[in-house]
Amino acid sequence: MQRKLQFKRLSEDEEIKATGLSIDYDEIAKKGKMSNEEALISKWFGIYASRQPGNHMARIVIPGGQITSSQARVIAKASELYAQGKLSVTTRQAIQLHWLKIPNLPELLRELAEDGLTTFHGCGDVTRNVTACPLAETCRYRRINVLPHAKEIARYLESCRDLDNLPRKFKITLSGCGAGCAQPDINCAGITAVNRKLENGAEEQGFKIVIGGGMGWKAFVAKELFSFIPKDKILNVCRAVAILFRDHGDRFNRSKSRLKFAVDRLGIDKSREIVIETLREEGIDSSDFETKPINDVGLAWPERPLAEQDPIGTDNRVTVRAMIPKGEMNYIQFKRLAELSETYGNKKIYTTNRQNIEIHSVLPEKVNEVKTEIEKLGFSTGGFFGIRDIVPCVGTTYCPKAVSQTRTAYTKLMDVVKQEKYNDIWDKAIINITGCPNSCSPYRISDIGLRGMRIREGIGSVEGYEVLLGGTQNSFGRKLGEFKLDDCSTVVEKVLDTFMEVRQGDETLSDCIKRTGLGI
Repeated sequence: MQRKLQFKRLSEDEEIKATGLSIDYDEIAKKGKMSNEEALISKWFGIYASRQPGNHMARIVIPGGQITSSQARVIAKASELYAQGKLSVTTRQAIQLHWLKIPNLPELLRELAEDGLTTFHGCGDVTRNVTACPLAETCRYRRINVLPHAKEIARYLESCRDLDNLPRKFKITLSGCGAGCAQPDINCAGITAVNRKLENGAEEQGFKIVIGGGMGWKAFVAKELFSFIPKDKILNVCRAVAILFRDHGDRFNRSKSRLKFAVDRLGIDKSREIVIETLREEGIDSSDFETKPINDVGLAWPERPLAEQDPIGTDNRVTVRAMIPKGEMNYIQFKRLAELSETYGNKKIYTTNRQNIEIHSVLPEKVNEVKTEIEKLGFSTGGFFGIRDIVPCVGTTYCPKAVSQTRTAYTKLMDVVKQEKYNDIWDKAIINITGCPNSCSPYRISDIGLRGMRIREGIGSVEGYEVLLGGTQNSFGRKLGEFKLDDCSTVVEKVLDTFMEVRQGDETLSDCIKRTGLGI
């Protein structure tokens, strides 16, 4: 006799989600604790259990990384009252508060909401913070200012209640040009502004979209869904891609439930068919979408635009940056950066995917004055997107999934890269450190990437790192080896020394690895 299975196998998380996605923090505050089910659903509201029992993290959603000075003051106050005066910038431009106690969560959320801030969809199986190139508004190379589109996509998808329960997190990012400063190729959906030349000589603005990229234990480079979409239809396409994910993602095996696995399983052609059919069902005409290569026109971009120091925008004003060590600062420093944006900038501060802060629209004659004030706070104002701009995830400091103390690795590597002998190559390599395979600091796409692990010894194990070299967004790093933490500094120094000896012309480390292999 043959059995018929007429149900889908679901993970435990899916069973819990099926009971509802609402939560009452006032009631939880009265109890002083969360059940396992409440802790899971709490992620939808940006609240995540920390490594330290009894403590929680709140992730404040910052679409496109833009924060008004008023909002920055609210965040600073919340940090002072509830988070031991500390806050962190994430690699997806959000702000995290740690050391939160359950009884304080309702007041924290209400105080944030008073100035239009929210943690809703900060975590959970939903559309996460929509990111964008931090220079989107005034970059000389941009085809379109993508910041308003990032905000609009975030608002729209957050409002779609039928997208509140996806198989896993759904990440979207927008870049203003083909340089891909917002890392489109490693996101679930990577959107890049294009300006195509038509046969009649006219030009048309729009977007290219790639889907199915991602890091984690198995990494994928995103595949091109459409080479051109009219810019007024990007919202509809993002929704259709989310529906593709919702309906075809794996809801049993969470280790394979990201969109990247669905796209890999279905193939990009089938995925495109599903997206187009969804658009048709929702009354959206896709006949003006393009899948063939287009002729993108506009100012040519350099290989690494963000390495330009004190960039001057199309408004003839300067972006001044503050390098935030480990992405962490205190509320006094954060509040002061907001004050500086009011005095010298456009009354906004900007977070970046390298965990730094920017002040935009500074008059050229005021740049040195602003830098002096930033340096008084203990932050560097130079060396961005280079070897001294190291990006670590929080590691075992807070994260329950981490296996390594990324902060310790950061300090040890900073002692290496600060040496004067590397001044000539300061902008030829970037370094990312992640505490586990989830790759919150995307180590595979950096010139030098370190992924935390445990290395066995005779008795027990010690902290170590898998070291990759030569990574880019569309060509992940090659494995150099696995090394104990105490040896990583020596390894990185040897790599940089060898790079200086063998590099040709203006090569980056990744360029050099591509040419020579790991034989450098």
